[in-house]
Amino acid sequence: IVPHETSIGGVNLRIGGINGVSTHPDYRRRGYASRILEACIDHMRDLGCHLSLLSTGVPSWYRKLGWEYAGRTHVYRFDRGNRGFLASDPGLVMRTAAPCDFGSIAALHTGRDHGAIRSADHMRTVFTRNRARTWVAEDGGEVRAYLWTRGHAISEYGGPSEFVIPMISRLLEEWDDSATQTSTRTREDRLTDIIPTVHASLSTPTQSDAVTEVLDAIGILRSSEYVGMMRIENLEGLLRAYGLEDIAVECKGSSIRFTGPGWSHCCSLTDTVKFLFGPERPAGLTVDGMPFTFHEWPADRV
Repeated sequence: IVPHETSIGGVNLRIGGINGVSTHPDYRRRGYASRILEACIDHMRDLGCHLSLLSTGVPSWYRKLGWEYAGRTHVYRFDRGNRGFLASDPGLVMRTAAPCDFGSIAALHTGRDHGAIRSADHMRTVFTRNRARTWVAEDGGEVRAYLWTRGHAISEYGGPSEFVIPMISRLLEEWDDSATQTSTRTREDRLTDIIPTVHASLSTPTQSDAVTEVLDAIGILRSSEYVGMMRIENLEGLLRAYGLEDIAVECKGSSIRFTGPGWSHCCSLTDTVKFLFGPERPAGLTVDGMPFTFHEWPADRV
């Protein structure tokens, strides 16, 4: 369990990140993993976690323990056909981040109103693992913006759009050799893992910011994806954190009844995750303040 604090528009949450769950093949189907996860759930409650978050290739197994896909993140897609619409800056000073830059990078991250609370040391550790790369834009000797990339995925950014957008444009240009032809590739070329035309992506919150406003104004295509599988660990604390003091909850076994001014709704534990964080909504039920505004950057997911 890797717990962390996060702030989303002034809402302060404690999130437990679940990672590295596996059972030796000789000991599977004996209930050991379920017992481990049940112990994790108890421990996260002791730690004061409002919710927990994980990624997995076996979602049905986690559903049995209360996790469900929820929340939304946006992913913008770039290729040779649309990257030319991004503003470029030939004078942009862009380089790979040095260890001494992470104080400035952490300050840029802290300056926005959504994201995990991180130290410079934590960001340096996370951003340099698993062959990820961090890029910075420099102006007058000062770090003004950053990008964090994994392969051709830009997984996080920070700083003003007048630096971030040209940085993205520069990377897209460097990642793709425009002299490479795609229409004359041999069968052997097609069987390799090398893709001559870059198909890159940018992960962003669903909440609009200066960077996404530029991309939306251009019309760069985006898709929505789940943040991950989430589980509610402290329901009443979560409602209070989001300021919904007038909603009462009653838990009976695996069923949860919500009661607010003029309405009532009953959910399972997994449906409660959807009810609070979306994107799917119970038909015909609209509650002010729901679904909750939420975002986790990929770097915060263990």
